[in-house]
Amino acid sequence: MVGAVTGLVYSNVDVAEVQETAARLPAWIAFAILLVLPLVGFPASLLHVAAGLRFGVWLGLALVALSIFLQLIACHAITQRWRERFEKARWIRKIRERIPEGAHGSVCVFTVLLPGAPFAAINYVLPVLGIPLRTLLLYAWPLHVLRSSITVGLGGQATRLDGTRLLIMGGYAVVIAGASWLIYQRMNGALKAVPSSSKGSK
Repeated sequence: MVGAVTGLVYSNVDVAEVQETAARLPAWIAFAILLVLPLVGFPASLLHVAAGLRFGVWLGLALVALSIFLQLIACHAITQRWRERFEKARWIRKIRERIPEGAHGSVCVFTVLLPGAPFAAINYVLPVLGIPLRTLLLYAWPLHVLRSSITVGLGGQATRLDGTRLLIMGGYAVVIAGASWLIYQRMNGALKAVPSSSKGSK
């Protein structure tokens, strides 16, 4: 992911010009864009790079973390408001019935770390599957923030990237990806080992 985003940034974008343009954008508008667009399916990773460009690494990461927190609450509220419409899908009912009792946390971690899963899809599907808001904030939020730190860092360092910084960021990305994959495999095995129960979807 980092390699693809880095290639996109440096092959098609004048980073200095983008940063100057972003700096002229009022902070509240920049944050509103960061908050709202992922709710309608816009790629969150690109917006997290933009947050790093606009606000720098640390403030950018803090604002991204806040935006993800609010997005999880919003997605949960939206799916609860139109719950009957979402639950009409047969595949959703089948998955909910297969969730083991007490396994909401594991399902949450498994889904967030699912390779290639879109950010918005994850945040909408989990509440539809019956994952409580408290579980979303305890499990999905920190994992989303941890993974977003890579793209925010890329944006924050975009105008100063050299061989050393690229190496450090690449190593960090590999560590995060490796840890995510190990946790994903462990959760996958744990979920397969536990018999399903319709109680878990209540």
